[in-house]
Amino acid sequence: MIELIQQLIRPGPAVKLAQQIEGLVREGRIAPEALLPPVREVARALRVSPGTAAAAYKALRAQGVVITDGRRGTRVLPRTSQHDYAEVPAPPGTVDLQVANPDPRLLPDLRRIFAKVRAGSDVYGGSHFDEDLLRRMRAAFEADGIDGSHLVVMSGAIAAIYRALRACLGAGEKVAVEDPGFNEHHACVRAHSMVPVPVAVDEQGPMPEALSAALRGGARAAILTPRFQNPIGAAFSRARAADLRGVLAEHPDVAVFIDDYASLLSEAPYNDCLGGGRARWLVVRSLNKVISPELRVAVAAADAETADRLRKEQWLADGWISGYRQRAAAAALASRSVHSLVTRARKAYAERRSGLRRALARRGIEAQGATGLNLWVPVADEAEAVRGLLDRGWCVRAGARYRLRSAPAIRITIATLLPERAERLADDLRGVLGPGPGGRGP
Repeated sequence: MIELIQQLIRPGPAVKLAQQIEGLVREGRIAPEALLPPVREVARALRVSPGTAAAAYKALRAQGVVITDGRRGTRVLPRTSQHDYAEVPAPPGTVDLQVANPDPRLLPDLRRIFAKVRAGSDVYGGSHFDEDLLRRMRAAFEADGIDGSHLVVMSGAIAAIYRALRACLGAGEKVAVEDPGFNEHHACVRAHSMVPVPVAVDEQGPMPEALSAALRGGARAAILTPRFQNPIGAAFSRARAADLRGVLAEHPDVAVFIDDYASLLSEAPYNDCLGGGRARWLVVRSLNKVISPELRVAVAAADAETADRLRKEQWLADGWISGYRQRAAAAALASRSVHSLVTRARKAYAERRSGLRRALARRGIEAQGATGLNLWVPVADEAEAVRGLLDRGWCVRAGARYRLRSAPAIRITIATLLPERAERLADDLRGVLGPGPGGRGP
């Protein structure tokens, strides 16, 4: 590493040194997670003062290029890649079980919803919040013991998590994330040049001892999914939520962001892990999986300071979420027919998920998925399993994008998988995996 720096970096002031090192990182000549040489070694190699080298490293930390972890030294942070968020369409002729879109047949008719909405345009200078929407969402939050005093309307749950991270933390800070967990949570952390710290998850949610270890290790925030977790379908049990509350109570200064994006779709109740007395927190609930992915309306409850920061950043970046769409969301929440359809969707997704899970179990294949739109199936080789199912006409997703340290698996989305197809899929997966519970290999 020091030879590379000597060859490719010209001596100069701290800002120039930082720019050159960042260029090497961007070009891939210095790899993510690479350990940079100590400050004094860089200073000697480039014939600059230790103060200049230290200032260059400080600038790189401020820009989120590197992180310094005491005696462990300074290392390069991973950069967000297109792989973190890009969707590759399923090949023609295959059954698409890779993207967790809601079943269009179980979504309300937007034309009927918008027909009930008062026409009109918002103007500059207003509050830009639909009071009917806020009233209904506040009641839902408070029914679950969540303080609804400070609400913010966002375009989606991920937008709320992304902006809350930026509002409460800085580049280089550590964030506890579920592993396996939603890839967009991981991408949000990396996009801010923060460091994701994996927390092991089972079907009841994050493991308390793993969360405790992450927080003791310096994580300044945690992103948690209380139900309908993606990809394994975890849902907090009452006992697990109490255990997590106990862990979090030992770290009152840690910001906790709860992604309850599918609150209306989940058959599991909301079990609170926040407790009281936390300075920085957020719980977000979205209407996009329930009404339409095109609606782009979610509501977040948060502490006063976090809510204020979110509103200010939203005003500078987007202005506000369309009042017309907010009124449509409120109309949907007020509609008996929409509630009836949501109940039907909740039941259908549960039946499709449990039906495939039973079919796999009959063939000796383990799968996780207590709630949600997916099953998580451990495999010995993700690429081989995905390729084998693709050859048989099924397009599923390799688990790599959801994992940090957890074991290989594939994610199967059940949203549109009708019961009559579950048996054939289970047969095909058994054929791909071969004999034994995990298929071929150790």
